[in-house]
This record gives sequence, C-alpha cells and structure tokens, in this order.
Amino acid sequence: MDISSSYLAFDGKVNELITSEQERDSLFEALKKYQTSSDVIRLVNDLKRLINEPSKLEIYDTIRPLIRPQHQQHYDKLAPKAPGQRLRVIKLRRRTTESFGFAVRGGFEHGVGIFVSHVEPGSQADHKGLKMGDEIVRVNGFTIIQAIHEEVLNLIKGRDEIELKVTNIGMVPIKQKPTDPVTWQYVDKPGLNKSQVSRSSDPGQENLVKIFINLHGAPGLGCSIISGPSHFPGIFIETVRPGSLGEDYNLEVGDQIMEVNGKSFEKIKHKEAIVELKGSKELNMVIKKAVGLPLLNLKQKNLGESPALAKKETKKEPQPQPQEEDSGEVICEILEEDLYAKVEKKNWEEEQEQLRKQKAEEAVKEQFRQHELQKKMEEERRKREEQERREAEEEEERIREEEEQIRKVEEQRRQLEELRIQQEEIARAEEKRKEEERKKEEKRKKEEAARRQEQEEERKRQEIIAKKQQSAVLAGRSGPSNSMKPTLLGAAPGAQTSFGGGGKMKEVVVILEESTPLDIEIEGGTDSPLGGKIVISEVFPGGAVDKNGKIKKGDQILKVNGESLDSISLADANEKLWQVEQECLPGDGITFVVVESDLNHDDEVTFF
Repeated sequence: MDISSSYLAFDGKVNELITSEQERDSLFEALKKYQTSSDVIRLVNDLKRLINEPSKLEIYDTIRPLIRPQHQQHYDKLAPKAPGQRLRVIKLRRRTTESFGFAVRGGFEHGVGIFVSHVEPGSQADHKGLKMGDEIVRVNGFTIIQAIHEEVLNLIKGRDEIELKVTNIGMVPIKQKPTDPVTWQYVDKPGLNKSQVSRSSDPGQENLVKIFINLHGAPGLGCSIISGPSHFPGIFIETVRPGSLGEDYNLEVGDQIMEVNGKSFEKIKHKEAIVELKGSKELNMVIKKAVGLPLLNLKQKNLGESPALAKKETKKEPQPQPQEEDSGEVICEILEEDLYAKVEKKNWEEEQEQLRKQKAEEAVKEQFRQHELQKKMEEERRKREEQERREAEEEEERIREEEEQIRKVEEQRRQLEELRIQQEEIARAEEKRKEEERKKEEKRKKEEAARRQEQEEERKRQEIIAKKQQSAVLAGRSGPSNSMKPTLLGAAPGAQTSFGGGGKMKEVVVILEESTPLDIEIEGGTDSPLGGKIVISEVFPGGAVDKNGKIKKGDQILKVNGESLDSISLADANEKLWQVEQECLPGDGITFVVVESDLNHDDEVTFF
C-alpha cells in the first residue's frame, strides 16, 4: 500500500492534535518503520509512547487507512478506542456485605473526568463488564462532567442500585502530589501480545472490529451478502472469494456488518445496504465476527437435502410452523424458503425466482445509478457553489483592493495638502518674522539716529558753553595780575584751576580691573565759577583712567553710565562716581561721555 498519499490526507489532523514538531517526526518515523517491518504490535506500542493523553486518541482512527489490509483487524484490537465511542450502560446492585467492586479517581477539581482506576476480579462490577480505564459519564442519569471527586463518591456510596454510563478510554489519570500536573497511563502494559488482546471483560463488544477498506483501483470486495429474517436481522457476509480484497482484509463467512461510514446496518434494508457498499470507494466498516454462522449453517443444511427426502418428509403429518412478519429479502441466488423450510422447487418456480432476482438486480442497479447521479449532481452543485464562492471572494478582494487604492490616493492627496498648508504657514511665519526684524531694525536705526542727533546737539551746546567760558577766562587773564577786582566769573583772587573746553565730544569705556580704582580728581559744579560743569582736575598714574589713556586732565565729564553730571554740585558728582565704581564688577566697563579740552594742560588758569 502506497503510504505517501495517505500521509497527505491525515497530515492536517496530526498537526491539529500533536503540536510538538518533535513528536510529529517520531510519529511519522514509527509509520515508516511499520511499512518496512509490517510489525503492527510494534507500531501500536510506539504510538502509545507518543499518544499520551485522551485528547490525542483520535489519531488511532486517523492512522487506520495507512494500515495494511491483512493487519486491519489486528490493529483494531490493539489500538485504544477514541473517547465517546461505544457508550455502555452498567447496572449494579449492592448485595449484603458486598461492595460494588471498583474504585475511581479524578474529578473536576483536577481538570479531568471520573475514571475507573481498579476493578476487583470476580466482583459484581467485573461480571457486568466494567473495565479499568472506563470514564464514567453519568451516574443514575446525572451528568458528572463538572462534579468533584467527593460528589461522585456520595452519589455512588449512597445507593444500593446504580446505573453507570461509561465509555472506555483505556487510560487513567496519574497525579502523585497535589501540585503535580496530571499525566496519563494506559491500563495495559506497552508489551501487549495477541493473547492479551483476545481477553475482554465486555462480552458484548469483544467480537467487534473496525476496519478501513480502500476500493480505489479494485473491482470490488469480492464478497456476497445476505439479509437475515426478522428474528435474526442484519446484513451478513455469505461468501468471500479466494484472493479477493475481502480476504485480504480478513473478512469471513458469517461476519455481520454493523456499520458502514457511520451508518448503522442493524436495521437497514437489503437494497440500501448494497447502495451504501457500492456507493463509496472508501469504507469505514464495523464488523461483528462470526455471529451469522448459525444462519448460514442452517441454509447450507437445507440446500444439502435431496428432493426425495424433501418429498418423503412432506408425507408426514404437518407440524405447526412459526409465522414470521418479515422473512427478509433474497440475494446471491438464494431463496428465502431455502433458509427456513424444506421445499421442493419446480422449474417454473425457478424461472419465476430468476425473473424476480433479475428485476431486483435491475432495481438495485437503477437505484445505484440514481444514487450515483445524485452524487454527481451534488458534486456539480458543490463545485458550482465553490466556484461562485471563489468568484464572490475574488470580487470582494478586487473591491477591497480598489477601495484600498482609492484610500491610498486620498491619503496621498491629504498629506500633500497638509504639506502645502504647512509650507504656507512656514512661509507666512518667516515673512512675519522678517517683517518684525525689519521693523525692529528701523526702530533701532531711528533710535540710533535720534541718539546721535541728541549727542551732536549736546556736543554743539557744550562747545558753545566752553567757548564762552574760555573767552571769559582769557578776558580775566588780560588784566593786571595783582588786581583785586572781581573777574567776570566772580572767582576769588588767587584761585587756580585747570579747565579746558571747546573740544570735541566723545564716548570712552574704561575697564575697571580688580584692585584698580578710577583714580581721578574732579572740580567744578554748580557752586563753582565753571557754571555747573564737572571737569577732571587730576588723573593719577596707575589708575584705570590713566591706563585707558583716552581721558585727559581738563576734559569735561558730561555723563557716567548714562547718568548726567551736568548742572550738579561737586559733592553730588563725586557721590555718583563713587556709586558707579562700587556697582561695577572687575572686568566691567564704565562708560564716560566727555568733551576734550583744547587748552594746554601745562597752563594754569587763575581766576580774579
């Protein structure tokens, strides 16, 4: 059997049930070993090491199509059954001084169901077919899926009669400590052999086997079937042709077909059974072994009687025969009367039977053709719906792509518009900034022009005043030196001062260094003949003014750091100079506005 195509068929199911890639690789390796060795027992033991919890038991059925025909029945006996299959009802009645004879473990608090962990040999539970590894689904009609262990014990202990609904899982939960995670253990040991497989504590199920038959490329099973009467209903295998596919799958005469592809055959009509068997190339069958042998033995016995014996027996006194409501249908060239009574067939009866058989076969063929036609129509409808669904999905995808494209174009337009607006805002802000700077610059220029004009006007005014004073001084010097007559300026006789005027006005910044004062001396003021002017009378060597070198003796001080020294007393002028010097830190500059003197500093001016 080519296993590669079957791998593809069940690969998705394996990926769903086994999430570990390493475990999946081990599973495929076990299947490859089986294809080489044909050792089905080793395969099942390998699978049990991988399939270690009930949720994975479905894999055993998924693997069934990959098992060789001659191993199908043996594999079914070895492999555990999937959960939820073949539910059984166990009724137990407590006797005096006797327990039911079984123990359970698990419960909702552990995240698992209730499982039978032990069955006492020879006990009532053992005789009734309760098995270790059974999961209890109901107790006396009550569902116990969400029941804790203690609640289940109370349901069982508190009654003398109990009815259990169970399904065989073949595994029991294991938990050594309360903090340990739940693990699972098979009820049988890994070294299972054929003799152990044949034992069962459930007589009603021991002869049931499940097989998968692949009819692709085969003309048929090579078997004939027969329908039983009402008192022995069912579909039974009557013959198995040597060398046929049915023989490869170990089908035998007398086997009862219980189920095909999920459909029960226990009460099915003969024609429906034929349609089901011929209507599919893949058959999942449940077979009950050898239960139809008594029926077929009776048939063979009746057919083996000679006509003479049958005539002789007809002369005997007739015996009452049981009446059957439905004697069943006839197939495979067998008459129903041959199964249940000894009759003498005549030629016309044989012809009638042959005609009836032909009609029945034609009817079955027609029904089969109708079934095939219905399947074909259903397949075409499915393909058409699938095509329409794909076209609808493609149309939806196309619409989504168009909408997405439109959305992207709109988004690009929006971004471009936002960028344009942002650039315009930036341009406006830049233009506004430049306009503000231009206005500030214009204001600064106007203020600078006004300041210069004010300085120019002040300079001219000071020059005029200085010239007047110089004229007055020169006028005083032209008179007799010992004259006691008051001068034009009213200076006392003998008073001397150094005074200059009439020069240009300038601004000088004197840097005040640490521990270096200005070191100048001033004279004049409102209480002097200088008419309120403050004039430098001495520049001491080594001082800040001397180091600067731009202010000389005889220069008139107009302003110091913006403070005017015009028309104030000498005391006030000294006070302002002292305050400015105190407020100035080392390294700072003191700004002087002075009018240069045009007198020779070696001359002495004497006021009379």
